[in-house]
Amino acid sequence: MGETTGDDRSAGGIRASDAERDATVERLSRAAGDGRLTLEEFSQRMERATEAKTRANLDRLVADLPVEPAGAVAAPAAAPATWHVSPVGGLRVSGPWRMQRHVIVASIVGGARIDLSEAQLAAPEVTLTKVSLVGGTRITVPPGIRVEASGFSLVGGTRVEGGPEPGPGAPTVYIRAFSLVGGVRIQRSGRHGDRGPRGGWRAEREDWRAERRDWRAERRAERRSRRGRPG
Repeated sequence: MGETTGDDRSAGGIRASDAERDATVERLSRAAGDGRLTLEEFSQRMERATEAKTRANLDRLVADLPVEPAGAVAAPAAAPATWHVSPVGGLRVSGPWRMQRHVIVASIVGGARIDLSEAQLAAPEVTLTKVSLVGGTRITVPPGIRVEASGFSLVGGTRVEGGPEPGPGAPTVYIRAFSLVGGVRIQRSGRHGDRGPRGGWRAEREDWRAERRDWRAERRAERRSRRGRPG
């Protein structure tokens, strides 16, 4: 009684090792970088991979992905940056979309509001560069995605919402934001699930206040620009 037979093992009952879980996460990461998985799909499968008990559990997570040749490493293809230029405006993207390797947003008045929950990445590492006089940067990412922010703002700080440390080979989004007025705020999708009603309400209120401050600053700069006055 209680013995593991050969039939049980062939049916996928063999326990998975930590190395096999890590290898599955890395494979999922490469699939996200190839655009085969959205970041939200990667986040969900990564969580299941880290909790998988057997090899069969891991195999199911990559069953719809192409088999990778042993030792094959895809060379990154060079690609020009994608530009979004507007005197007044910025970039606002959400829903299913594809983020290229390097996205540059340039404007006088206007920030960047980007939701990466349903995005596909053109590479395992992508960069967003935002340059404006007035305009903040707001990025929403699912859990398991590494985000690194840098840049300069005379008025407005940088706030990166924490989360579990991404595993090996996790997709990485680099944020480079430069402005006179407007900070950087990076938040996790589904972030209020474990904070309780009061914690979630407070976080939403703080986000709303920050959005209002940026919006008012952008509107003031826009009116001055239309009147021909310096910002």
